[in-house]
Amino acid sequence: MKYLFLLSFLPLLTSCENIKASKDFNEKPIEEVLVKLKESNFPLETNVSFLSSLINANNKNYLAYELNILNNYKASIALKKVEIFDLASTELPIAIFDSIYINENLERPKLRSENDLKIISANQFGVLNLNIEFNDIKNIPEKIFHRLHFNINKGNGESIAYTFESTILDIPNKTKLTLGLPFNKKGKWLYEAEGHKNSRFFSNGKVIYPQRFALDWIFVNDDGKLAKNNIKQNKNWSGYGLEIVSVADGVVVDIKDNMIENEPLSEKMAVRITNKTISGNYVIIDIGNDLYALYGHLIPNSLKVKIGDKIKKGQIIGLLGNSGNSDLPHLHFHIESKSNVPMGGEGIPYHLKEFIQLKNYSQEEVSGLFHSNHVPLDSLSPVKKNNEFPIGFGLIEIK
Repeated sequence: MKYLFLLSFLPLLTSCENIKASKDFNEKPIEEVLVKLKESNFPLETNVSFLSSLINANNKNYLAYELNILNNYKASIALKKVEIFDLASTELPIAIFDSIYINENLERPKLRSENDLKIISANQFGVLNLNIEFNDIKNIPEKIFHRLHFNINKGNGESIAYTFESTILDIPNKTKLTLGLPFNKKGKWLYEAEGHKNSRFFSNGKVIYPQRFALDWIFVNDDGKLAKNNIKQNKNWSGYGLEIVSVADGVVVDIKDNMIENEPLSEKMAVRITNKTISGNYVIIDIGNDLYALYGHLIPNSLKVKIGDKIKKGQIIGLLGNSGNSDLPHLHFHIESKSNVPMGGEGIPYHLKEFIQLKNYSQEEVSGLFHSNHVPLDSLSPVKKNNEFPIGFGLIEIK
C-alpha cells in the first residue's frame, strides 16, 4: 500500500515542478522587457555622441545633450516636433520640444541664420541641443527614447507627415562633482550658462562640446554698475583685474599668455579668433579623475602659475581680463574631460557648493544690461542654493 501511495504522489510532484519551471521560464526581469519602437524603413539616422550626468537646479534635475540627426533620404525633411518618452510607459511624453524650440536650438553647421534651419536637405544633418527637465526627482525614468515628427518634401510643393522613433538612452546618475567658485571676490555676479551650448569643436577625428557646461562670470558693483565712466576701457570695468582662484587641488597642465586684450563691447576682436585663440590667456588645471578645469580670457602677464605647478584649492592663478573671444571683461570657466589639446574634451557638469540666486534673465535681457551698464538691484528674490548648477542667465550673490 505504501508503494502505491508513493507512486501516486510522484506524478503530483513532477507536475508541480513542471508548472514551476514553466512559470520561471516565462517570467523575465522587468529590465529585460523592452518596449519595441515603431519600425521604420525611412533612412533617417539619429544618435547621441556623449551623454553627461544629470545636474540639480531649482529642485529639479536636468539632462543636457545633443541629438544628431542625419537625413539619408533623397528629399528634404522639415523637423516639426521632438517628443521624449519613458521607455517603460509610452502613453504620454515626458518632454515635448516644439518648432519654436527647434528653431532656436537646432544647430546647422556652415548654414547661415537666414536659412530655415529646421529643413534638413538630402544628405545633410542637424544637431538638436536638448535639455530635459525632470520635475519629480524621485521618479526619473531608467530609459528614454525619441519620437521625431517631420514632413517629407515631395518636390511638388506637397509634403507627407511622418513619425520616426529611435535612440534609446539610459538615464545617467546625478553628478557627484561639487566645486568651489573660481574667484574669491564676494558680492554680486552676472552669469551666462547657456551661451556656449552650440560651441562645436573637432578633436582627434570626432565632434565634441567642451563648453557644454561653461559659465561666464561678470562682476557687478554694489550700485549696479558694471563699469565706471567710459565702458570702452577695460580698466573701468568693476571685475577687471579681480583675482581668479583654483576651484580644486590639482596640477597645471597648460597655459597661454601674452595675448593682447579687446576693447569692451567692440564688434572687432584684437586677434583673429581660432581654436588656439578663442580662450585668450588661459590656465588649465588637472583636478583629478581625468578632468580638466579651464580658466579663460585672463589679463596678459597676470598668470601666477606655470606648467607643472601643484595647485591648492583657492590659490590665485591669474587676473580676470578681456582676451580672446571676449566682448567685455569676464571669466570663462568650464570643466572638460581630459584631452591632449585645449578644448579637446567633452564638457562635464558639476555643482557649486553654495550661492544665492537673485534673479533670472533671458539672453536678450543680459545683453541689454551690458550695453546700458546697469543691473537693477530692486525687486530681487534671494534664494539660497546648495550643490546646484546655475542654469540659464542670471544674477547671483556670494556672501
